[in-house]
Amino acid sequence: MTPYDFKNIWTVDDETLTPLTLSKLSRFNLLNTTVEFLSEAGLPNYASPHLSFACNTDNNIYGIYKLTEQSDYLDLEYEKYIAIGYCRDGDIIAIDTNDNDQIKQLDHEDLFSEKFFNSSIWTLAQFLVVYRDFEKGFKSFYFTDEQFSILRERMFAIDSKAMSTEGFWKDELEILISLRQDAINKLLT
Repeated sequence: MTPYDFKNIWTVDDETLTPLTLSKLSRFNLLNTTVEFLSEAGLPNYASPHLSFACNTDNNIYGIYKLTEQSDYLDLEYEKYIAIGYCRDGDIIAIDTNDNDQIKQLDHEDLFSEKFFNSSIWTLAQFLVVYRDFEKGFKSFYFTDEQFSILRERMFAIDSKAMSTEGFWKDELEILISLRQDAINKLLT
Protein backbone atom coordinates (compact mmCIF):
# COMPACT_ATOMS: atom_id res chain seq x y z
CA MET A 1 0.00 0.00 0.00
CA THR A 2 1.46 3.33 -1.04
CA PRO A 3 0.78 6.58 0.82
CA TYR A 4 -1.47 7.50 -2.11
CA ASP A 5 -3.43 4.23 -1.75
CA PHE A 6 -3.89 4.76 1.98
CA LYS A 7 -5.00 8.34 1.43
CA ASN A 8 -7.61 7.25 -1.13
CA ILE A 9 -8.92 4.39 1.00
CA TRP A 10 -9.04 6.34 4.26
CA THR A 11 -10.64 9.50 2.89
CA VAL A 12 -13.34 7.78 0.78
CA ASP A 13 -15.89 8.45 3.56
CA ASP A 14 -14.73 12.03 4.15
CA GLU A 15 -12.39 10.98 6.95
CA THR A 16 -9.28 13.15 7.06
CA LEU A 17 -5.58 12.50 7.41
CA THR A 18 -2.88 14.78 8.78
CA PRO A 19 0.33 14.68 6.76
CA LEU A 20 3.37 15.98 8.64
CA THR A 21 5.74 18.46 7.07
CA LEU A 22 9.21 17.41 6.03
CA SER A 23 10.63 20.14 8.28
CA LYS A 24 9.01 18.49 11.31
CA LEU A 25 10.11 15.00 10.26
CA SER A 26 13.69 15.95 9.37
CA ARG A 27 14.59 16.37 13.06
CA PHE A 28 14.21 12.65 13.63
CA ASN A 29 16.33 9.71 12.52
CA LEU A 30 13.46 8.03 10.65
CA LEU A 31 13.74 5.69 7.70
CA ASN A 32 13.01 7.29 4.32
CA THR A 33 9.97 5.06 3.89
CA THR A 34 8.52 6.26 7.20
CA VAL A 35 9.12 9.91 6.29
CA GLU A 36 7.55 9.34 2.88
CA PHE A 37 4.43 7.83 4.40
CA LEU A 38 3.99 10.45 7.14
CA SER A 39 4.60 13.38 4.79
CA GLU A 40 2.56 12.17 1.81
CA ALA A 41 -0.41 10.54 3.55
CA GLY A 42 -0.09 11.01 7.29
CA LEU A 43 -2.33 9.38 9.84
CA PRO A 44 -5.85 10.24 11.01
CA ASN A 45 -6.21 12.44 14.07
CA TYR A 46 -8.44 9.74 15.57
CA ALA A 47 -9.05 6.11 14.64
CA SER A 48 -10.57 3.04 16.19
CA PRO A 49 -9.92 1.47 18.58
CA HIS A 50 -9.61 4.73 20.55
CA LEU A 51 -6.33 5.87 19.03
CA SER A 52 -5.16 9.41 18.39
CA PHE A 53 -2.25 10.51 16.23
CA ALA A 54 0.05 13.51 15.90
CA CYS A 55 -1.08 16.70 14.22
CA ASN A 56 1.17 19.04 12.29
CA THR A 57 1.96 21.20 15.32
CA ASP A 58 4.99 22.02 17.46
CA ASN A 59 3.04 21.15 20.62
CA ASN A 60 4.71 18.25 22.48
CA ILE A 61 1.38 16.68 23.35
CA TYR A 62 -0.45 16.87 20.01
CA GLY A 63 2.48 16.86 17.61
CA ILE A 64 5.29 14.45 16.80
CA TYR A 65 8.19 14.61 19.27
CA LYS A 66 11.05 12.66 20.83
CA LEU A 67 9.91 11.03 24.04
CA THR A 68 12.81 12.70 25.84
CA GLU A 69 11.48 16.14 24.79
CA GLN A 70 8.27 15.65 26.74
CA SER A 71 9.73 13.79 29.68
CA ASP A 72 13.05 15.44 30.44
CA TYR A 73 13.78 13.03 33.29
CA LEU A 74 14.32 10.19 30.79
CA ASP A 75 17.87 9.28 29.88
CA LEU A 76 19.40 8.78 26.43
CA GLU A 77 18.06 5.22 26.24
CA TYR A 78 14.68 6.75 25.36
CA GLU A 79 16.00 8.98 22.54
CA LYS A 80 15.08 6.23 20.08
CA TYR A 81 11.33 6.76 20.59
CA ILE A 82 9.47 9.23 18.39
CA ALA A 83 5.97 9.72 19.80
CA ILE A 84 3.27 9.77 17.12
CA GLY A 85 0.10 9.24 19.17
CA TYR A 86 -1.77 7.78 22.12
CA CYS A 87 -3.84 4.70 22.96
CA ARG A 88 -7.12 4.90 24.87
CA ASP A 89 -5.42 4.53 28.24
CA GLY A 90 -2.87 7.27 27.60
CA ASP A 91 -0.03 4.97 26.57
CA ILE A 92 2.19 6.47 23.90
CA ILE A 93 2.38 5.11 20.36
CA ALA A 94 5.98 5.57 19.21
CA ILE A 95 8.32 4.78 16.38
CA ASP A 96 11.45 2.96 17.58
CA THR A 97 14.26 4.37 15.44
CA ASN A 98 16.70 1.74 16.77
CA ASP A 99 14.46 -1.11 15.61
CA ASN A 100 13.77 -0.40 11.91
CA ASP A 101 11.03 2.11 12.75
CA GLN A 102 8.80 -0.53 14.35
CA ILE A 103 5.79 0.88 16.12
CA LYS A 104 5.69 0.36 19.89
CA GLN A 105 3.24 1.02 22.70
CA LEU A 106 4.96 2.68 25.68
CA ASP A 107 3.25 2.11 29.04
CA HIS A 108 3.09 5.50 30.73
CA GLU A 109 2.42 3.85 34.12
CA ASP A 110 5.44 1.52 33.91
CA LEU A 111 8.39 3.79 33.06
CA PHE A 112 7.52 3.61 29.35
CA SER A 113 8.10 -0.13 29.07
CA GLU A 114 7.44 -1.17 25.49
CA LYS A 115 4.97 -3.55 23.90
CA PHE A 116 4.85 -4.39 20.23
CA PHE A 117 2.31 -2.51 18.09
CA ASN A 118 3.18 -2.97 14.39
CA SER A 119 6.20 -3.80 12.25
CA SER A 120 6.09 -0.44 10.41
CA ILE A 121 4.06 2.68 9.77
CA TRP A 122 2.77 0.92 6.64
CA THR A 123 1.36 -2.06 8.52
CA LEU A 124 -0.11 0.26 11.15
CA ALA A 125 -2.00 2.13 8.41
CA GLN A 126 -3.28 -1.13 6.93
CA PHE A 127 -4.46 -2.31 10.37
CA LEU A 128 -6.37 0.96 10.84
CA VAL A 129 -8.21 0.37 7.55
CA VAL A 130 -8.98 -3.29 8.30
CA TYR A 131 -10.21 -2.46 11.81
CA ARG A 132 -12.37 0.42 10.56
CA ASP A 133 -13.92 -1.84 7.93
CA PHE A 134 -14.57 -4.51 10.57
CA GLU A 135 -16.38 -2.02 12.83
CA LYS A 136 -18.66 -0.94 9.98
CA GLY A 137 -20.06 -4.47 9.85
CA PHE A 138 -21.65 -4.61 13.33
CA LYS A 139 -23.21 -2.57 16.11
CA SER A 140 -22.20 -2.39 19.77
CA PHE A 141 -20.02 -5.50 19.95
CA TYR A 142 -22.57 -7.74 18.23
CA PHE A 143 -20.24 -9.24 15.66
CA THR A 144 -20.22 -12.84 14.55
CA ASP A 145 -17.44 -15.35 15.00
CA GLU A 146 -17.03 -15.29 11.23
CA GLN A 147 -16.58 -11.49 11.15
CA PHE A 148 -14.02 -11.74 13.94
CA SER A 149 -12.18 -14.56 12.19
CA ILE A 150 -11.96 -12.54 8.96
CA LEU A 151 -10.56 -9.56 10.90
CA ARG A 152 -7.96 -11.74 12.58
CA GLU A 153 -6.96 -13.42 9.29
CA ARG A 154 -6.60 -10.08 7.49
CA MET A 155 -4.48 -8.67 10.28
CA PHE A 156 -2.31 -11.78 10.38
CA ALA A 157 -1.73 -11.55 6.62
CA ILE A 158 -0.64 -7.90 6.93
CA ASP A 159 1.59 -8.18 10.00
CA SER A 160 1.85 -11.64 11.55
CA LYS A 161 4.17 -10.37 14.30
CA ALA A 162 1.48 -7.98 15.54
CA MET A 163 -0.88 -10.92 15.90
CA SER A 164 1.51 -13.42 17.44
CA THR A 165 3.52 -11.18 19.78
CA GLU A 166 2.15 -9.89 23.08
CA GLY A 167 1.19 -6.35 22.31
CA PHE A 168 -1.49 -3.86 21.44
CA TRP A 169 -3.43 -5.65 18.69
CA LYS A 170 -3.40 -9.06 20.33
CA ASP A 171 -4.69 -7.42 23.53
CA GLU A 172 -7.28 -5.45 21.58
CA LEU A 173 -8.78 -8.55 20.00
CA GLU A 174 -9.02 -10.22 23.41
CA ILE A 175 -10.80 -7.12 24.73
CA LEU A 176 -13.24 -7.24 21.79
CA ILE A 177 -14.20 -10.83 22.57
CA SER A 178 -14.59 -10.00 26.26
CA LEU A 179 -16.78 -6.95 25.55
CA ARG A 180 -18.93 -8.99 23.19
CA GLN A 181 -19.45 -11.61 25.88
CA ASP A 182 -20.36 -8.91 28.41
CA ALA A 183 -22.93 -7.47 25.96
CA ILE A 184 -24.44 -10.92 25.40
CA ASN A 185 -24.57 -11.61 29.14
CA LYS A 186 -26.43 -8.31 29.70
CA LEU A 187 -29.00 -9.31 27.10
CA LEU A 188 -29.54 -12.66 28.81
CA THR A 189 -30.09 -11.19 32.28
